[in-house]
Amino acid sequence: MKIKFNWGTGIFIFMTLFLLVNVFVIYKSLQQKYDLVEKEYYPQGLEYQKQIDRFANANSLSSKITINETGGELIIAYPNELKGKVLKGQVIFFRPSDEKADFTDSINFDTAMIQRISVKKMVSGKYIAKFFWKMDGKEFAHESNVRVEK
Repeated sequence: MKIKFNWGTGIFIFMTLFLLVNVFVIYKSLQQKYDLVEKEYYPQGLEYQKQIDRFANANSLSSKITINETGGELIIAYPNELKGKVLKGQVIFFRPSDEKADFTDSINFDTAMIQRISVKKMVSGKYIAKFFWKMDGKEFAHESNVRVEK
């Protein structure tokens, strides 16, 4: 049996291919992972001015927090203004591509204003280090991008 190619056959082939491509795109889109940055983003938006103030407080310090990776450790250097101050805070290592790789540590530096964190519990790739601390009745916040290579 020979199929005669005419307008009707062309339209049928086009419609069939169009539907198959759409089914494939829908299938692939359902396989995508779409983690939100924050579970509860609406209250975070309402508190945004406070967050801007925290960043401004941290920017008013004489130097910024710096992070370097050396010898399987992250070396975090804090500003000298924090020396001798009583502060409570934490650092959150946020991995944008995988929330399971996120972890939190407390801010705990030595007399040289250095904190060392092992990269053994980290996955290679990009992290955003988010620092939050309270000192002298003020709240501070700082963010830095970190690339962990193993």
